[in-house]
Amino acid sequence: MLAPEAITEYPDGLDLSPQMLLMVEDWSRWQAAGADVDSSYADFLRDFYDIHLADAPGWKVCGRPPWGRTDPNPRYCTVCDVQMVPLLTIASGEWDGGEGHSWAPYEEQAAAYAANTAGHCCGQDPSQPTKVEVGSADNMQIYVCPTSPEHPHTDLIQ
Repeated sequence: MLAPEAITEYPDGLDLSPQMLLMVEDWSRWQAAGADVDSSYADFLRDFYDIHLADAPGWKVCGRPPWGRTDPNPRYCTVCDVQMVPLLTIASGEWDGGEGHSWAPYEEQAAAYAANTAGHCCGQDPSQPTKVEVGSADNMQIYVCPTSPEHPHTDLIQ
């Protein structure tokens, strides 16, 4: 069953300007905004941002690139040299173990918490409902040229 849902995700911390990083790492800004941030993150606000707000994991159309094995590595069109944009991300998992289960759909959150203690094997974890595994639990991203759909696409596995 395909059950797409619209979500809001923000750029990876690696894609933020130095000024934006300073704002993300300012505890008083989070408090002033009334954000529900556990005080255990007070010294690790960038971690909170990256885990719970930035680049949602899982299969997605468009969205933000999930940097992992590489630093941000823009892709450029070989025809017009314009920066390409993500069209599709094919992910090995829909959410991470550990604290990344905040991206689990509401109806799957109980399974996400249970999976942290059960120790599932590849393809059996509730965070991997498609049972698709790219490489060693990686993501495959397809990039397209925003100028012309006729220009060649490119991909990135990480």
